[in-house]
Amino acid sequence: MPVRFYKKPVIVAGSVAFLAVLIIALFFLLYKNHTPQKEQYKAEKKQLSEIFATLDTSYWKNKTKSLSLSNEAIRISRKINDSNALSEALFHKAGALQDSKRDDSSLIIFNNTLTIAKKSQNDTLIAKIKNSIGNYYYFKDNYYLAMRYFAEALKIAESLGNEITTGMYSNGLGLVNLSLGDYNKAIAYFQQTVNACKKSGNLRDMSGTLMNIGNCYIEKKDFRKALFYNKSALVEANRIHDNELIGKIYISLGMIKLIDKENLENEPEALDYFYKALECSKQVNNRKISGLAFQNIGSYYMDSNQLDKAEDFFNKSLSIFSETGSKSYETRANLALSDIKKKQGQWQKAYLYHIRYVELKDSIQNTDIQKKISDYQYEIEIQKKQYEKELLRKKYEVQKRSNIFLAGSIFFVIILALVIRKSLKKSIKLQKLENAHLQEKIQMADKIKELEANKHQMEIEAKNKELVSFSLQLTTKNDLLNEISKLSEKHYNSKTIDKEYYNELTKVIENNLNVDKEWSRFKDLFEKVHHGFFNRLKQNCPGLTEHELRFCAYVKINLRPKEIARILNIGSNSVKTFRNRLKKKLALDIDASLDDFLRNI
Repeated sequence: MPVRFYKKPVIVAGSVAFLAVLIIALFFLLYKNHTPQKEQYKAEKKQLSEIFATLDTSYWKNKTKSLSLSNEAIRISRKINDSNALSEALFHKAGALQDSKRDDSSLIIFNNTLTIAKKSQNDTLIAKIKNSIGNYYYFKDNYYLAMRYFAEALKIAESLGNEITTGMYSNGLGLVNLSLGDYNKAIAYFQQTVNACKKSGNLRDMSGTLMNIGNCYIEKKDFRKALFYNKSALVEANRIHDNELIGKIYISLGMIKLIDKENLENEPEALDYFYKALECSKQVNNRKISGLAFQNIGSYYMDSNQLDKAEDFFNKSLSIFSETGSKSYETRANLALSDIKKKQGQWQKAYLYHIRYVELKDSIQNTDIQKKISDYQYEIEIQKKQYEKELLRKKYEVQKRSNIFLAGSIFFVIILALVIRKSLKKSIKLQKLENAHLQEKIQMADKIKELEANKHQMEIEAKNKELVSFSLQLTTKNDLLNEISKLSEKHYNSKTIDKEYYNELTKVIENNLNVDKEWSRFKDLFEKVHHGFFNRLKQNCPGLTEHELRFCAYVKINLRPKEIARILNIGSNSVKTFRNRLKKKLALDIDASLDDFLRNI
């Protein structure tokens, strides 16, 4: 019996000991086989870290070297089968290609890298890639897609809680708002980037962002601040010897001098700044800077009425921007060349340039795109509020769990009376939190109502802009056609063109020139935005003529007196006289505002 009793435990113990020895032996073999590989990978990972550090800090100094380093990082990453390192290496390669102006190649690599980063759930890299794709679409003048990618990158940065990264990604939304003409919002985003650059010591991005703020103030006609920010940007750019950035700043300084000639006596001539920018563009081989410099030199010569020189430089800029796909700058060049040809009396060429200008402008900022942007801006505001609400809820839940744990600990340490007292205090605190949460919900509802009202107002403003653009474009077209008609009649009378050519040209002009039809189209569009305006106006004053109704419509959509004078083909003083006569007809006091009266109709 005793022998039988001890036999089974001995066998089991022996089996366990044998298995233990076998496992240890296998582990030793595996460790022995993998140790050299780990040591080898350690050296290569160190090499990758050094490459990434170089690419993160000084990639902009040598684009060719950056591309070479990126390819080397890709090779090493594939060798050690590191998907995170591979996705980061591909990201840097796409960035180098983008800086080398091979934009389409960069977008393909960015999208492939984004797929890899999503699989490895690398949120930091996902945010970087989305921000870079946003830059791609921004430089292609696709502001809607640019805004979406910039906003998604910023949202990820905020969720990661990285204050510096959040500030850096604010720059993209600043650029989009600058292009869309919302300069105050753009400045607010740029200021976040400047603060982030100060904390991180990133002089290059800080210099570029200061220049962007200066450009906002150029558009706002605040040239004192524009000069201050661009001068500050130039100081930082000179410290890091970034000729590409210095060239861009010279263009901004030249633009300030070109526009505000009288108040900048001690500044160099605008032309000096533009030629300095050209020198910088040659050093870094940046065609965009060259195109901008050519365009602004053309503006300089156009202002001084040297039309042949102006035309030459605008054609150079048009060639560059047509090739690179920069529609906004291509638009400006076509408009300038149309004006030059008009001054030279070459009406047919002027008309062709103007048609191209209208097509490009419509492709960048047509009504559908503006509505998409407006809707997405509204969506961003709502998402931001929801995000803040979610953070508050999570904070409340964490606090609640912490309080529960604390209450449980206290229950086993102190007497029951103290626990009850603590519980009462906690209940009061919880009630306060709930009240605060309820107040937040009320404020949130009010904010949503305000945002919806703002959205409605933005839609009306967008439609008003469409009315203004429609009216000015048709008027410009009719002006050109009338002048072409007069010129062709003059040449026909002087027998420099034959009758057949004259009749053919007259037929084309008559087919495209129909003032009544255009006014009718404008009225239809206007009534869709301001329904019943003309009927209400006629009820106030039945004797108003069609011409006076047209004048009232232009005042309603906030056209300036100069624009109204151009549309109605009258002088600026005549507009003032017309306004006074109209006020009398509408029985308004002499001090009453005609604009306020018509806005309230």
